[in-house]
Amino acid sequence: MTEKLQSKDLLTGYRLTIEQDQDQQEISPVSSSSSTSTSTSSNLLSAAGVLPSISSLNDTTILLGDNAIDSGPPLDLSSDFVQDRFFGASSGYTLMKKVYDVKTEVLSDHKIPPRALFQRLEYWFMRPWERASRNQQMPRYNFPEADLMLSLVSLYLVNVNIFFPIVHAPTFKRSIVEGLHLRDQHFGAVVLLVCAVGSKYTADPRVLHTPEFELSSGHQWFVQVQMARQSLFEMPSLYELQCFCLAILYLIGSPEPKSTWILVAMGIRFCCELGLHRRKPEGHIWTLEEEQKKRAFWVLVTLDKLTASFLGRPSAIHDEDVDADLPLQRDDEEWADQNSNSAYEQLSDKPSIIAAFNSYLRLCDILDFALRTLYSTKKSQLLLGLVGQDWREKIVYDLDSSLNEWISSLPEYLRSESGKNGEGIFAMQSAFLYTAYYHLQIYIHRPFLPKPSPRALPSLSICTTAAKSCARVLDCQRNGSVASLPHTQYAAFAAGVVLLFDLWANKRAGIKIDDQHKEMQSVEILLRVLQEQEAKSASAGRFWDMLTELKRGYDHPPPGRTNLGLNLQDHTAWKKTSRGVTTKLTENKTTTSKRSEHSEPTPPQPGISEIDVWSTAPPGFSYNEWVYYIEDMSGMGGTW
Repeated sequence: MTEKLQSKDLLTGYRLTIEQDQDQQEISPVSSSSSTSTSTSSNLLSAAGVLPSISSLNDTTILLGDNAIDSGPPLDLSSDFVQDRFFGASSGYTLMKKVYDVKTEVLSDHKIPPRALFQRLEYWFMRPWERASRNQQMPRYNFPEADLMLSLVSLYLVNVNIFFPIVHAPTFKRSIVEGLHLRDQHFGAVVLLVCAVGSKYTADPRVLHTPEFELSSGHQWFVQVQMARQSLFEMPSLYELQCFCLAILYLIGSPEPKSTWILVAMGIRFCCELGLHRRKPEGHIWTLEEEQKKRAFWVLVTLDKLTASFLGRPSAIHDEDVDADLPLQRDDEEWADQNSNSAYEQLSDKPSIIAAFNSYLRLCDILDFALRTLYSTKKSQLLLGLVGQDWREKIVYDLDSSLNEWISSLPEYLRSESGKNGEGIFAMQSAFLYTAYYHLQIYIHRPFLPKPSPRALPSLSICTTAAKSCARVLDCQRNGSVASLPHTQYAAFAAGVVLLFDLWANKRAGIKIDDQHKEMQSVEILLRVLQEQEAKSASAGRFWDMLTELKRGYDHPPPGRTNLGLNLQDHTAWKKTSRGVTTKLTENKTTTSKRSEHSEPTPPQPGISEIDVWSTAPPGFSYNEWVYYIEDMSGMGGTW
């Protein structure tokens, strides 16, 4: 039984949220009410929030002793330094508060000053040289021209923000009109990064940092933002959290996307400092700013899972560390008043755009579990009790069941590309979700591909079917914004590698599969999707290069850089085969019980001799090793 209380902390004079669960307490400070202390004390103490460096106190300081002493003249500290920091159950501050509560109870008959002074100023307040880094001047940002800025903001909102709700569109646009980006350096940085991300969706030559080089789009605005803050003393703001989200989305498509893994961790640490990973007390009324911070945190969580899974590195935060509420399913226009908090969910009857993001978060939970089990270290497996001969099969069965439940939980308007009442938004969101779904299917069953086990055969069928279904979805949406997202580009790459893995392995074993042409056609579609994005995304170009190398030497000649050898406008191989992404799902007794209507029929299970193919393949799934593996099979790059 967990009980959440709020009490006034006599140590600092600000309100604390206390979570009590089996004698455990977690404290998350929230803004205090107006103080009733004297005018002098109200200028001295603030809710700073960290015991070792309560340097921003602006209300009063207190002494947990027998006598109160005068604190001297008030310090000149801005109200911007009123800070709310999170303290968990293991915090020393929590223990000190317990002891102080006991002391207060024992001395209840004595008059204890509510704001006694106990901090010695030299140890509790920032010195002038420490405060200097805070008082930095507004950077001289170079923003785009007014018309270009408005265009880039609009492009960002309709192509990116519908998938990752980082900014509140009405407030964001209103703040730009009011010129806040010219006065607030953090909001100015958000505007620059929005323009940088939005530049990927326009052909306007003004977005190019280097003429005739489209990969430089938006760089002149991105490079102005300093992600490593000059001052480490101030609390993270909403705008800083949004900057991390936007910078990561921009960098994923850059020539050095690996740096995003570090930025994700920094952003999540800032969120945890604010307590955004923990649930608010029951009955908490959400403000718009709090909701935006929560959304930024969850966007960072999705980016954490994406980078960790692709790079094969640990996540910055895990599912068991988080009990925060999901974003409210209340679209931006429903927050007509930026201070409105009259309802928690969508006020109107129309479908919620935010619902797609919440559905994606649930998919990320499944991915996190797969990372912690199927891709964990031996030590972690022992600690989790993952022992025995068939624990992997049991984990995969549970993950497949979770995917089934996820499919069933999707709102009806997100189950079809055509969508309902969405004017294209729900079509794109549906395509994004199903692409992520197929990618996760591949990710779950991939460890079984090279191993001779009872799970290997159905896992092979599941992976190839999911890869072809992923290609179909992206083929329908290749002209939209879905294909430009890093998440879908990673999915396209994984799907292409799986299909080529199957083609090469069967070729080596001398097995001729019936749908070889269809698999190669799906590879061509995925190459086309990546090629159309490589002008603005270096990652897409790299994925194209790697897939082309894996394909090189097969029966078909490698595609050219600008033409795949087909008339992509007229050739039947590129025509859309369906208007929907997924509307009806069919039975699959091995894995998910439901499949997209884009999915092709599950191919016949291969003969038992094919198990040997996977046992002789590389033990891992390193894409760099695959290049040398295939070159070795093909005889120095020659054809079979």
